[in-house]
Amino acid sequence: MQSINYFIKGSLGKLKRKLMSKNLMRTEKREYTLMLVPHQGNQIIRLRIPIKLLKYTVLAVCAVMVLAGGTILYYRNQASVASVEKQEIERLQKLNEDQNTQIEKLAKKTAVLQEDMNRLDKLDTDLRRLVNTEELPASRSGVVRPGYIGQGGIRVNPEISQLNELVEQLQNGVKQREDSLSSIKEMLLERNARLAVTPSIWPANGEVTSRFGSRDNPWGGGGGDWHPGIDIAGDYGAPIVATAEGKVVHSSWYGGYGNLVEIDHGNGIQTLYGHCSKTVAQVGQTVKKGEVIAYMGSTGNSTGTHVHYEIRVNGTAVNPTSFL
Repeated sequence: MQSINYFIKGSLGKLKRKLMSKNLMRTEKREYTLMLVPHQGNQIIRLRIPIKLLKYTVLAVCAVMVLAGGTILYYRNQASVASVEKQEIERLQKLNEDQNTQIEKLAKKTAVLQEDMNRLDKLDTDLRRLVNTEELPASRSGVVRPGYIGQGGIRVNPEISQLNELVEQLQNGVKQREDSLSSIKEMLLERNARLAVTPSIWPANGEVTSRFGSRDNPWGGGGGDWHPGIDIAGDYGAPIVATAEGKVVHSSWYGGYGNLVEIDHGNGIQTLYGHCSKTVAQVGQTVKKGEVIAYMGSTGNSTGTHVHYEIRVNGTAVNPTSFL
């Protein structure tokens, strides 16, 4: 009984499938007729369009529309991306141009700074030559080269790294130059200080009538004596000036020197100005080189108007002409 049921169900299924297949075939074979009716009684035109062709045509049109829509969206997106990239490229080009302009300006500034450094190098060399290079240490800025001006080469825009390196070198050069010029300044100050306290000018205008060392007896009677200074004869009352900066340690009568001014210049150096008609410098006063300290006269052991000028180093009289 069960097998009969299976057989009946199988037969019905086959029959059903056949009927569906026939209906599908009938549907696929259907067609639409398009009739074109002209005027004035002409023959009617009939166009038969199979439904299958119509389905494929609709599918093809849909596919074309989808493809066209996708293509349009793709190209629109690509155009948007290209526009953004173009704007970015233009921005980068503008930025690159600005950077190149800044680099050129920086290069010009560093070139000017380099020229200034070269002038400072030359000034340093000239100062050392004028001051006396034996008293100054060598410059740490490098060797000063002869002033040749030959140069050439193609023009190349410098890189940022090159400019940074040059700026760093110039900064180091400025520090070295500052140290070098500072050392020159210190040497000049020390030298000027030494010069200020070192007798180096004439104490008065006039004529040397008696030199340092052995001489004939100025009072006659034969024989001779030792003269510890030089005598400069001039007009009575002529000004007598300090030959160096120092402190007045005596300004009054002193035996055969008559009215005497004695100045201590430090470093064991003293100067004496004798036979003055009048002294104006006071004991304890600090006088400058060239400052009037007395006036010429003929006091003490003197044969006429003059100033006795004497220099002592560590208590020993030395020849004043070696300082003039």
